[in-house]
Amino acid sequence: MIDIDVIGQLLPNPITMLTQLCSTLVLFLVIKKFLWKSITGMLDRRAEKMQEELTASEQARQQAQQDRENARQELKEAVTRSQTMIEKATVEAKSVREEIVRKAKTEADDQIIRARGQIEVERSQMQSEIHREMVEVAMSAAEKLIGEKSSEAGDRQA
Repeated sequence: MIDIDVIGQLLPNPITMLTQLCSTLVLFLVIKKFLWKSITGMLDRRAEKMQEELTASEQARQQAQQDRENARQELKEAVTRSQTMIEKATVEAKSVREEIVRKAKTEADDQIIRARGQIEVERSQMQSEIHREMVEVAMSAAEKLIGEKSSEAGDRQA
C-alpha cells in the first residue's frame, strides 16, 4: 500500500511559512517606503480626473437639457408665428377677394348701365326710324290716293 502523509500535506511547513511572511513584510515595507506616495498620488489624480469628467458630463447634460428647452420654446414660437402669418394671409386673401368681387360687381353694373343706355339710344333711333318710315308710307299712300305728287316740305308745313 501507498503510505501518504495526509496531515503533512495539509499543514504547511512552519519555516517556509515564516519565510514567506517575512518576505511579504519586506515587500510591503519597500512598497510603502518608495512607491506608496506615487501610487496614492496617481490614484488621487485619477479620482480628480474622474470627478472632473463627472462634473463636465453633468454640465453637458444640463446644457443639453437647456438647449432642448430652448429648441422647444423656439418651435412653439415658430408655430405661433406661422399660425399668425397664415391667419394674416387668410384675412388678406379674403379682403383681396372681396375687393375683386366688389370691383367686378361695379364693372358689371357699369356695363349693364352702359348697355341699357345703348339700348335706349338704339330704341330711340329705331323709334325715330320707324316714325320716319311710317311718315313715308303714309305719304306714299296719300300720294297714290290723291294722285298728285306733293312736296314733302309742303305737307309737313300743313
